Amino acid sequence: MSDNAVLITSFSLAQADQHDPFAQSRYGSFVHFDTVPNALFFFEAIEAEDSFEFRKALRNHEIDTVVLASPGGSVLEGLQMAGIIHDRKLTTYIPESTYCVSACSFMVFAGDMRVASGDLGVHQFSVDKQARTKEAPMGAVDFRSQYTVSEIIGFLTEFQTPPFVFERMFETGPDDMYYFSPSELRDIARLGASGDIAPN
Repeated sequence: MSDNAVLITSFSLAQADQHDPFAQSRYGSFVHFDTVPNALFFFEAIEAEDSFEFRKALRNHEIDTVVLASPGGSVLEGLQMAGIIHDRKLTTYIPESTYCVSACSFMVFAGDMRVASGDLGVHQFSVDKQARTKEAPMGAVDFRSQYTVSEIIGFLTEFQTPPFVFERMFETGPDDMYYFSPSELRDIARLGASGDIAPN
């Protein structure tokens, strides 16, 4: 092998060994960074197929924490992902200066350990805006609303969500948002499914 070939080969190997600090993998709305191997980041609206992509990410990485900063989105998809978080006993975390509201809040409540340094908001749920714009029999719309609310109550009860969360949620209107106070966030954090107290 010539000296030039040795130099080229050595340079190529050195380049391959350098790890990109921003290397990432995307799974729908989830992002996994190689430099934070045990965390998944969710910073977008909740959309169809996100729960499928979530399961794929969990198969490919050893995840113990889901970092959340989302405006919400699909209610039923949010509940499905919350169920996965609960079953896997994952920690949920809202970073400082961010927010997790609406359907995103289900994912927070599902956490075995819940830590909220940012804002957590809830509101009353009904049929989604798209469904409200369609012409549909009133009975069908009411049934769908009742089904959605019953599913939310069922999931949140299973997650051992504090009772005051339900009160705040149903005191608001569908277009209003209630943001929990720092003391309420501490109470929410204390009541993870494991019974442990989350760090402040």
